Amino acid sequence: MKRGLFCLFLIFLLAGCGSGKFHVPKQEYQTKVQVLGVLPLLVDYNSPLNYPQKDNLLNILARSAEGKHIALVEQLKTKKGYFDVRSLSISPELTALSLLSGGSSHDEAGWPQGYAFDAVTISELARQNVLDAVLVVVFSGEQVEETRRSRTKLETLKTHYSDVCATAAVVDREGQVLWQLAGKESFQALLLQYADFDEAHYNRTNIVRVKNIELSGVERALEEPVSKDGNSELPEMYKDLFSEISSGISPSLLDSLR
Repeated sequence: MKRGLFCLFLIFLLAGCGSGKFHVPKQEYQTKVQVLGVLPLLVDYNSPLNYPQKDNLLNILARSAEGKHIALVEQLKTKKGYFDVRSLSISPELTALSLLSGGSSHDEAGWPQGYAFDAVTISELARQNVLDAVLVVVFSGEQVEETRRSRTKLETLKTHYSDVCATAAVVDREGQVLWQLAGKESFQALLLQYADFDEAHYNRTNIVRVKNIELSGVERALEEPVSKDGNSELPEMYKDLFSEISSGISPSLLDSLR
């Protein structure tokens, strides 16, 4: 009896661990989305990033992201929640220009609330590739208000920091967003600034300056491997991002029992 209750509790717990938010009931989503297309990872060059070498940074990010969506496709396939998951071979630059033309809204703290995707572009992608819905993942540069701590955890500084965030959405053939990872759940892909508490400490001042991470540091962060014990060929940032997405849009154990 106890073992049975524990199993039910475990199933219930796992069912609630998904990331993001469904905008339709899960059962409706599973019925509606049998064939899912996954776009190449997009970079929003028009996002409100305050960084001295913004274009160079976004170019580095775009090169790093090239072809990575194929690993996300394979991860979703292993979950066996769809009849088919297809990788779309299209230009991420040209697709971003049309698909993201409506831009993204932001909350008071600067978190992206999700894009107003161009419905014509979505419909055409779905028609050409015979899809029920499209998964769109977008990297954008943001100014996010956060409280960050020093390495000693003793000092804090609340201000707006430059970050690269990733948002994701599953959009159906008519342009309706069925599931979304956005807002405060947006994935922090790269931290581009840090508060120099050490400088303030050694200069005997309470003024803490916010400094930019160099492009070389950004490149190393994008290539940083999973811990030595891991066996993933993906850099850690992409592995974590894809895990967030796949846990959000893959069927849970509880749903599979219905």
